[in-house]
Amino acid sequence: MSLSKLKLVFSNQKSLSPASSLRVDLKASLLLAMIPVVVGLTACNDSQVTLSSADDGLVSPKVTLGDKEPIWPNDDPSIPDGKGVYAAQNCASCHGLDGKPVAGKATVDLSSKDWGRKQKPVEQYDFITFGKADSDGKEVSDHPAVRSKLRPPEIWNLVFYVRSLSTPPLTDGEINEISPVFGANCVVCHGAKGYGNGPLMKGNVLEPAPANFQSFPRFYDRTDEVLWDHIANGIKWEGMPNFLGKVDKKSDKTKVTTFDEAYIWKLVGYVRHFHESNLTEVDTKALHAKEEKEEKEAKDHKEGAESK
Repeated sequence: MSLSKLKLVFSNQKSLSPASSLRVDLKASLLLAMIPVVVGLTACNDSQVTLSSADDGLVSPKVTLGDKEPIWPNDDPSIPDGKGVYAAQNCASCHGLDGKPVAGKATVDLSSKDWGRKQKPVEQYDFITFGKADSDGKEVSDHPAVRSKLRPPEIWNLVFYVRSLSTPPLTDGEINEISPVFGANCVVCHGAKGYGNGPLMKGNVLEPAPANFQSFPRFYDRTDEVLWDHIANGIKWEGMPNFLGKVDKKSDKTKVTTFDEAYIWKLVGYVRHFHESNLTEVDTKALHAKEEKEEKEAKDHKEGAESK
């Protein structure tokens, strides 16, 4: 509607009844609200928007960097299989067989415990998969990207083998030694297998829910230093208690376990064993299949006994 017609609406308003006047008021208000839209659309039709050469694309090139997302593994990454990838990709030519850098070819000491504890698994995956780039996507490292050479599971295996060079995984003996302590102090919230489904969660009484140690996205985005801090000092407002300096009096009355700095590092390794494997990929799958079968049989037996 033109402005002249709009003026006519207002000029005729005085001669109308109150009810009619109200309708005109509403109509006029609607027309006034539409004017900026109409003018804006007209302007778009009559002129073109000129973009600077730096912004001449409808979508910033930086947006396409979002395809560099990790593909999470379907099962616990295998450290032994990762060792095979390390050998097949000739990583030792720069990083050495034990992770110590070869002079003139690498600078990072993969065997350094201090360095390893500061690394997030997901960032190591990204670096190995895509290489290192700045915010504009320009490569800033000579490290080769293996995106086109390896499948995501193979890359995860490699990541956890590299991590093992600085922090070897717990042995079966160490896991068996720590399990009673974990059972007495942690299972009530986190569950025996670390799913965050301990007895206190049966009624969903904990908020927020305890951490699920089997969650790849969560724990692959944590450094070992962060995990140590959470266990040692707790997590404020989340119900996670602090353990540093405390003594375990629950698991074994004949043995005293003190949660000192060294023991908490062992607990970090115990948490990690829920989402990494010291078995081959084939053996890991076989073990999990066996555990699932045993759990199902135990559940069926329990339900059968309760139904009698």
